[in-house]
Amino acid sequence: MRGLPALGSPTGFATDRGGRLNNLNSPMHSDLIARINTDHLVHNCRVIRGLCRPGTRICAVLKADAYGHGLSLVAPVLQEAGVEFAAVATLLEAVELRTVGWRRPILVLGNVLAVTDPRERRERLRAIIRHQLTLSITDYEAIKTLSRMDVRSPVEVHIKVDTGMGRMGVLPDQALFLVQAVLASPKLRLSGIYSHFATADFELRDLVDHQLATFNATLSRLAPLLPPNLARHLANTAATLTLPAAHFDMVRPGLAMYGLVPAEHLGANLTLKPVLRLVSHLTAVKDLPAGHCVGYGQAFTTRRPTRLGIVPIGYYDGYVRSLSNRAVVGTPDGDAPVIGRVSMDQMAVDLTDLPPQRLGTEIVIIDDRVDRPNSVPALARLMNTIPYEVLCLLGQRIQRIAVGSSCGATAPPLDPRQKQALLAATD
Repeated sequence: MRGLPALGSPTGFATDRGGRLNNLNSPMHSDLIARINTDHLVHNCRVIRGLCRPGTRICAVLKADAYGHGLSLVAPVLQEAGVEFAAVATLLEAVELRTVGWRRPILVLGNVLAVTDPRERRERLRAIIRHQLTLSITDYEAIKTLSRMDVRSPVEVHIKVDTGMGRMGVLPDQALFLVQAVLASPKLRLSGIYSHFATADFELRDLVDHQLATFNATLSRLAPLLPPNLARHLANTAATLTLPAAHFDMVRPGLAMYGLVPAEHLGANLTLKPVLRLVSHLTAVKDLPAGHCVGYGQAFTTRRPTRLGIVPIGYYDGYVRSLSNRAVVGTPDGDAPVIGRVSMDQMAVDLTDLPPQRLGTEIVIIDDRVDRPNSVPALARLMNTIPYEVLCLLGQRIQRIAVGSSCGATAPPLDPRQKQALLAATD
C-alpha cells in the first residue's frame, strides 16, 4: 500500500537493535519454546489457494497473536507468500501488524469506535488514518463518526451483515440504509461487504445453507449500488475447505492457515501441516516411594516406586488444570503421563517406564503431528474444547521461534506497553 512508513529491514520488516531478524539469536531462551514452522505455514497457504478458483483473494486471520503462533513471526512469511489481506480483531492488533511490516490491507473485525470517551475516539481515528486501516461497519453511528473526520483520502470500510449468527453485523433488511449512508459520505469508500458463518464446521448444514442464501439475496438486492471490485466474503476456515459456493471474491482462513481444522470430519483428504510445536525440558528428576503424594490436593498418589520428572509449564502458560492426570508428553524414548495436578508454573510426569532421562532432556508438550496423543486436537478433546482455545491459551512466557527455510525477515514481538505506546503515538 502506498504511503506507509518503511519499517526496519530492506524488506519492510522491523529488526531488533542488533539487526537480527528473529529471536533465535537471543543470548537467553525461555524454558518454553514454541517452534513455528514457516515452511508448514507456506505449505498451508498453498493448500488453501489450491482449493479456491483463480483470482480468489486470501484474507489471513491474524487476530489473537496469530492464534497464539506469534504475529511477528507469521505475518512476514504470509506477506512473502502472497497473501493479499489480513484480518485482526482490535485496533491495537492492527497497529502492531503495521509495525511488524505488513503493508497490505488490514480489516479490523471489531467495532473499534464504540467508545464513549471523545479523546479516546480521536486517538483511534488518528490511528485508523495513519495506518490506513479498513474498518468493519455494523451501524450508522460509526458512519456518522467517520464522516466527521478530517482526512485527505477516504477511509476504506466493509459492511458486515448478520445473516444468521446473531453477533456483530447489520440485519439484512437494514443493509441498504448503511450502504447508502456510506456511499453518501465523501470521507468513506465502500470496498467490501461480508458476513460470518455460525456452524460451517458442523455436518448438519441447515443454518449454513440459510446463511449462504441470505447473503446471496442481500447481495442481489444491493447489486445496483455496489461499486465495482467490491470484496464480497463469507468463508471462514470450514467454508473455505468445504463450500466453494461461499468463496466469492475472498476467503478468510484462520485455523487452517496454522495447519489445523475446526472439526475432525473436515480434515479428510487434506494435507495441512500443523505449524506449532511446543517443547520444554526436564528441570528435575527424582525417585519417589510408593504411597507418596504428587502435587497439590493429593490428586495423585504413587502406587509403586516412581521416577518423577518436573517440566516448567503450568496453567499460567495455557497448560490447564483439566489436563492433570490425563495428558501425556513426549520424550526421546516414548510418552510420559502427566501425573498430579498441573500447577501455575510446573507439572509432573511419570518417567518410570522409560529409560533413564537426564536433566535438560527435551519434552514435547504439543506435538506438530496430528495423530499424536499430545497434538492440539488431542489436547482439545481432553479439555472438552476446540483447537482454537488450546492455541490461544498459550501464554507470554512461551518464546516463539521461527524454524524452516521460509523464515524470511521476521520481527521482534512487542510487549503490551510497546503496543499501547504505538497507539498513543499516532497523532
